[in-house]
Amino acid sequence: LAQSSSTSRVSQVITLFSLNSSLHNNNTPMKNVQLLSCLLLLQNANAFAPSLSTQRSLSQQQQQQQQQPITTMMAGFGAPSAGGKKKKGKELKLKPKQQWDRYLGLKKEISARVAVQIEGAEDWLEVGRVKSRGNASTEAAVAKQRVLIAEHSRRLFPLKIGAKDTKVQWAYLREGVEDEWVVVNKSILDGAIDGIEREIGFEGRPDPSTGFYCMYKGGQLIEKAFDA
Repeated sequence: LAQSSSTSRVSQVITLFSLNSSLHNNNTPMKNVQLLSCLLLLQNANAFAPSLSTQRSLSQQQQQQQQQPITTMMAGFGAPSAGGKKKKGKELKLKPKQQWDRYLGLKKEISARVAVQIEGAEDWLEVGRVKSRGNASTEAAVAKQRVLIAEHSRRLFPLKIGAKDTKVQWAYLREGVEDEWVVVNKSILDGAIDGIEREIGFEGRPDPSTGFYCMYKGGQLIEKAFDA
């Protein structure tokens, strides 16, 4: 655009000088009027031509638009979060299916029946069974999987343990001459080894209404003798 404007103005100047020379040679009476008209025409043409500062401003705007990062157009879509760091001291949340698979994998270990009791109540509500590798620590198996046990107790006994804020305590059954429910406190985990969740498992009582811990054969639910 700047080059085109400069070429046009050069052509106009050449035309003006040619006309001025022609008028001077011919000594035409109208030469002053025509010369004035040519000067006015040249002045008007220059007025419409963009100035150098305007050209620089337009060029800078185009460069800024081309250099503008694409990420600003995608704000909020896939932008890396500032978080992502795990809080130290926060207990790992266990997955029901994963701990059930680990329970089933401990084929030679002896299972222990587990139950919950609402604070202030007398009855124990049996929820399922736990295992630990080598039968090393039944108490740790209950304490580590206490959240899974409590969550499943709400599925099995929604009328008794419906609210999440219902306080319960956990226990396993010590079988002997006289069966006894042994209360477990989560403080037992203070001396537990790292990765103990891989050495234990939990299987809840089948709940057909939700499908949790249910096994089917030929379309029929397999009933397990949890009370035996």
